[in-house]
Amino acid sequence: MMTTTGLMMGLASVATSDTTVNVSPMDLVVTEPIHIATTIGMLLTASLFAGLASELLRLPKVTAYLVAGLLLGTSVFDVIPHQHYQFLEPLTKLAMALVLFYLGTLFPFDQIRRISRRAIPLSIGEMVCTGVFVTIGVYLLGMTPAQSVLLGTLALATSPATTMFVLRETNAEGPVTSLISTLVTLNNLAAVIVFELVWLGIELAMPGGQTQSIAATLMRLVQSLGGAFVLGLVGGLVMSYACEIMHTRRWLVLLVGMASLLLGLSETWQLPYMLVFLVVGVVVVNSSSGTQKITEQFDSIGGLLTVVFFSVHGSELNLRLLWQVGLVGAGYVILRSLGKIVGVWAVASRTEASPEIRTWLGPALLAQAGVAISLSATATSRNPEIAGHVQTIILGTVVVFEIFGPLLTRAAVLHSGEMPIANSIHHTFGTPLSALRNVFTRLAGSAGLLDKKTALSERMRVEQVMRRSVEGIAENADFNEVVHFVEHSHANTFPVVDDDRCVVGLIRFDLLNQAFFDPQSDLLVRAGDLATPPDLLLRPSQPVKDAVNLFRKTSDDCVAVVTDDTPHRLIATVRRSDLTSLLIRDRKAGFGSPE
Repeated sequence: MMTTTGLMMGLASVATSDTTVNVSPMDLVVTEPIHIATTIGMLLTASLFAGLASELLRLPKVTAYLVAGLLLGTSVFDVIPHQHYQFLEPLTKLAMALVLFYLGTLFPFDQIRRISRRAIPLSIGEMVCTGVFVTIGVYLLGMTPAQSVLLGTLALATSPATTMFVLRETNAEGPVTSLISTLVTLNNLAAVIVFELVWLGIELAMPGGQTQSIAATLMRLVQSLGGAFVLGLVGGLVMSYACEIMHTRRWLVLLVGMASLLLGLSETWQLPYMLVFLVVGVVVVNSSSGTQKITEQFDSIGGLLTVVFFSVHGSELNLRLLWQVGLVGAGYVILRSLGKIVGVWAVASRTEASPEIRTWLGPALLAQAGVAISLSATATSRNPEIAGHVQTIILGTVVVFEIFGPLLTRAAVLHSGEMPIANSIHHTFGTPLSALRNVFTRLAGSAGLLDKKTALSERMRVEQVMRRSVEGIAENADFNEVVHFVEHSHANTFPVVDDDRCVVGLIRFDLLNQAFFDPQSDLLVRAGDLATPPDLLLRPSQPVKDAVNLFRKTSDDCVAVVTDDTPHRLIATVRRSDLTSLLIRDRKAGFGSPE
């Protein structure tokens, strides 16, 4: 019988035909890569500190998460094992799916009808200019006709995850924000459809391409888009019905299970999952009475998945490709940017679009990632000779668009007046030393040893928390126009203005609701008849504590803000929810509430 010592000696001796090589037992231990949990921990920790830094630097958190991942990825420290990406892929795709679901919930049918007349011309103008600029430009820079058309098609796509995360983070709302959401959706739908048609043309133009069945290619396109639509329709209806018959305590398991199932079926049947979840969102918002609660349930895990998505996505960015794409890559970045900006400006200048839409809608659409990368990978798998260099350009330039795109989207909603200025102010009061001082200051203040510091809400002015994107109801508007305005508003108080935009009264929903029962109201009543005197108004120079005290006296969820100088014209509104968020931040920072 072999002893233990003999066994160890046998294991340590590796015989060859000529020699015997002595190997230490420790050399037989296989070096394993770091555990997947360690990778997730590193990504989340890096994203946490990057998010704190973004607040100090007043940058979008998306940019911070991307940079955090970039530092951990192949371009810098390269600490993430490549085999871990395949395990993280389901999480990143689920995060993207939830973003597309949320994007779909922004389109109830009445909303689609209302903005389609403005959005579709803007979208067509922006996409035509972008496609033409990029196609002609890169062709002149040396790309083949097939590659040029392919790049022009991929340039249409806008990153839905990046753009929508910035809009939700900034709590933006208004005409520019609504158009951004709509154009992002239209851009990606058009990019998928045009890509398949362009690829069909490329196949027919190749030698022997006429043997390819046009009917078969079109059938493939119909099956892909039609299958995604049907799966999304069924999934949305099942989700709405299940939420109607189940208690809200079970919704989270139900919704995550449904989302995972739909994602798995999409991948198994090779359907575009992003389109599937976009349709799910549209179906749910039009068939369920609890859409807001459903999105809140998804938000409970969506925030974490979003951090994972952007940090993983950032770690996959390759800075080396940015240098490899050279002049063509630089031309693609410039031409795509010009196409979106000029396209929106050209159409908006010929319509009644506001200056904010003309100036800022185009720059808000520059982020590019998932859809363009996916389509370029599809093209490369079909014909590496034609699409290989195109994929390199997309992967290289995505670094630029993903870093600077969120900055421009945030700037767009801020300068359009659809993001409260207070959201751009750093509220954590920075350094570790000052944070430690705040902790002890609050402790001493609670014990009555010293006065608490002045709350941020007492030092700020109304102009820093108001939303400038506001429309009033015309004084001579008939009852049907008033109802239409109310249906598409998120408030319960509506300012009525004269021809000079001076506030002549306020219409409150609870009083307006009483008029809904009079069938003759739409013929006789005007907005001025429904308004009450404007007793609750704010001015930009007032301290925020005045707004807080005013909201304590009323149940209104928003108050109109008028100019300091006469005539007092309507310029903005202050929302109760924005003030509540500000007061919560004050309390977390250790300050007292305003008296």
